[in-house]
Amino acid sequence: MAERAFADAHGDVLDTLITAIAEIDTWAKDNTDAVAAQLSPTVGIPAPILAVALKRQTYGVKPLDSAVVAEQQRIADTLHALGLLPKPVVIADAVRRAGS
Repeated sequence: MAERAFADAHGDVLDTLITAIAEIDTWAKDNTDAVAAQLSPTVGIPAPILAVALKRQTYGVKPLDSAVVAEQQRIADTLHALGLLPKPVVIADAVRRAGS
């Protein structure tokens, strides 16, 4: 998440960062034993146990797609209907699209 002014001024940096994080996530998913060995001393969990937990982890950093935006809009509409949001929120207005 970024402030709108930063996102507008540095969209290229955000696109590069999201791509890099996605690549790291893919590598981590495919190399859980190496990740566990690296993290084990820091978190104090034995590497074999940590590897089991990491293999159960869901990975996947990617830009928000239309399905996610639609689901978030449904939630925002529900919150507004319940009176928990004082005015309607248009989720798509807050989402920066890659390349923009």
